[in-house]
Amino acid sequence: MTRPSRSRSKPSSQRTRFQRRYAGGWPTIAAKTRQLALDRCILNPFHKAEAVHHLRYRDIRGKIAGREIPGWDVVPLCRRCHGIVHRQQYWYRDKRNPASNNRQRWFVLWGLRLRFWAWVVVSRIGWIVVLGLAPVIWWVLTGS
Repeated sequence: MTRPSRSRSKPSSQRTRFQRRYAGGWPTIAAKTRQLALDRCILNPFHKAEAVHHLRYRDIRGKIAGREIPGWDVVPLCRRCHGIVHRQQYWYRDKRNPASNNRQRWFVLWGLRLRFWAWVVVSRIGWIVVLGLAPVIWWVLTGS
């Protein structure tokens, strides 16, 4: 007696919604965003970035899915900070079309953008300073 074949399980409704909302290039965009911020949360750099947060889903040309710009449309956050920026006072929810019209409130949006780019610049300058001081440190340690 043979066993009846099992059909493949259907994706969950949450997974289906995710695939509809995010374009095929989303994993690459999310990875670039995290890489720019050295995989750190921009609100608390002591925490690892666990989520890449959309500041908005639309611009004047329509939906931005697949053409998000790191630091302009998306920023990396830890789980705790991601929950905070989704609070009602920081996040605008459109009841008629939530999938594409939800967005960050303007004062938080610009604060997150500025923090992202400040973190990127400071983290890069930190390495420049270390590399600039490396010959001096080498000279002091070796005595030559």
